[in-house]
Amino acid sequence: MAQQKVELRKIRDFSDNLNDTFVFIRQNFKPLLTAFLGIAGVFMLTAAILQGMFQSDMGGIFEDIFKGKKSRSYSGPFQIFTGYYFLAMFASWATIIAMQVVIVSYLKVYEAKGNTEPEISEVWNQFQKYFLSVFVYSIPLLLLTVVGFAFCIAPGVYFAVVFMIFPVVLIMEEVSFGEAFNRCFTLIKDNFWSSLLIYFVVYLIYAFGSGIISAIVGLITGLISYFTTNDIGTTMGIVTSVLNIFSFVFYIIFYISVIIHYFTLTEKYDGTGMMRRLETLGATGTTTNTEEEY
Repeated sequence: MAQQKVELRKIRDFSDNLNDTFVFIRQNFKPLLTAFLGIAGVFMLTAAILQGMFQSDMGGIFEDIFKGKKSRSYSGPFQIFTGYYFLAMFASWATIIAMQVVIVSYLKVYEAKGNTEPEISEVWNQFQKYFLSVFVYSIPLLLLTVVGFAFCIAPGVYFAVVFMIFPVVLIMEEVSFGEAFNRCFTLIKDNFWSSLLIYFVVYLIYAFGSGIISAIVGLITGLISYFTTNDIGTTMGIVTSVLNIFSFVFYIIFYISVIIHYFTLTEKYDGTGMMRRLETLGATGTTTNTEEEY
């Protein structure tokens, strides 16, 4: 007997969120992973190459310093802020936004099709529609969160929790920046601590899984570099960053949990899922109009 598809719009507690997250990923693993890597993979690869080039460049500078060479001019700690640094940072942030938009787009199409796995072309259409706006809107939210952390850690944590669902609200509800901004505060208002707990735990799962992949990749590339006599620092830096793309797969767990929690928040506030189920029940109910017999 086939397992029942995950109903997105319902209220869940902490354990239900984790359980449905893994059930949803298991039921949608192949199409979800295909869309994730097929669309966001371009951003991951670009960011990986730029990070590899930056790491190689910095590694060469530090190697010359340690060896006492004068071949490179060292102008102090601010020398780290090279062109590669800013390109890598930009590409990394674009990668995070791309991953979020792909996952939200997948679930939006999934729900619209009646809990049916979408085609990658359908996810791509949604991605094209929302990626640029989510990327642009994320900049002021990021700055606000950074300022919150700079002045006092608590406001930064609060903003990080509130804005975690911003891309979900923007895409799922098709609203403007201001409406999505206010909606995030409305939904989190009485649910901050439960949201923080869920985000913290699933982020630990993501960090642990991606950390294992990164450690394995680092060990393999380290051994290759150790047993190779040629200078392949730049190549290995790029290869290491590219192989670390596989660690991004664990981000699916994190953001699927965030989206499922969004549905819990909206169900508590709006009750749309319950209303839809009642409407469906009323539409499928049968009534018999037969003439009375005497």
